[in-house]
This record gives sequence, C-alpha cells and structure tokens, in this order.
Amino acid sequence: MVRHSSLFSQIVGFFDRNQFARLVSKHDAERNSKGFKCWDHFVSMLFCQIAQAKSLREI
Repeated sequence: MVRHSSLFSQIVGFFDRNQFARLVSKHDAERNSKGFKCWDHFVSMLFCQIAQAKSLREI
C-alpha cells in the first residue's frame, strides 16, 4: 500500500488505463507508432500541461 504519492500520480490516477487502452485499440491509434506508446505520450503531454511548459525543451 502506498501511503504517499505525488500530486501528479494522483491526477494520472483519475484516468482509467483500461478504458484508454480500449479507445486506443478502437481507433487503431498505435498502428504507426515508432517510439512512445499512446499512454506514455498522454502522460508526458499531461505533465507538460501541468508544468506549464512552453516547449518540450523545457522538460
């Protein structure tokens, strides 16, 4: 059991990974993926939004 978790992990916890995976599969979103998986990309973009990054170089 995790007693302490970061605010970011709590925000990510609001999103259902199973439903996310079903949507990715339904829309065949990873058919041309060469690097990041859709979930990884989503989490990194969410982090950029929360950090108010102006560009990916800031991260």
